[in-house]
Amino acid sequence: MMHESEYALQSAADSPEPRIARIANTILDDSLLYSRWEATHANLLLPAAERRKNTAQLMELRQAEVQLVHRRALFHYLRKNNVTGPKRERIFRTMHTTRDFSDAVIAEHRQYMIAVSSHVSADHLIDVMKDVNSKRLLQMYEEAYARYYEMRCFIATADDGICSDLVRLAMRDAKRSLLRSQMRIKSELPVTHGGSFDREEALARSGRYPILDYMVG
Repeated sequence: MMHESEYALQSAADSPEPRIARIANTILDDSLLYSRWEATHANLLLPAAERRKNTAQLMELRQAEVQLVHRRALFHYLRKNNVTGPKRERIFRTMHTTRDFSDAVIAEHRQYMIAVSSHVSADHLIDVMKDVNSKRLLQMYEEAYARYYEMRCFIATADDGICSDLVRLAMRDAKRSLLRSQMRIKSELPVTHGGSFDREEALARSGRYPILDYMVG
């Protein structure tokens, strides 16, 4: 799995999406950062690599992807909402209460780049197994978590106590939606059309079918 993950990261360096290409090239060009990604990603994949059946591997890959959704959430929120200045600093101080602001930004950005790189690779592994159900469930979870995280950041930066209380009420529903999504990720079986991961990887390498569209942000 690590070999295929490294292949996916190298391919991402030529992604038509500038952000993905930039992050992949940054990881690949920095030996220290690459070593951190390699160690983090290997640890992330370990539960899946220890499984022998493709269904069990895919269920573990889903859990890895859930972790990566969480690790990418802060910078996704900042990018989507163009958060700058005092509001940005307040969010970082809320999420990293024991860190200096500058140190928190550096640490969070490094985690984000590693998480994006691992997501590119993990997403590719799921594509190798052609599991359309995992893709759908993970997309639903990422969207639900983004809504929840946006509410969390709103509360962290809000000056209006009444608005904050209203958002806290809405967060309860968002949290329940997340829990339902997590249960589906853990309980719904993969829908695949192939055999073992090793077989599907070999087919991909032989060129007998293309692996497309795995570089999702």
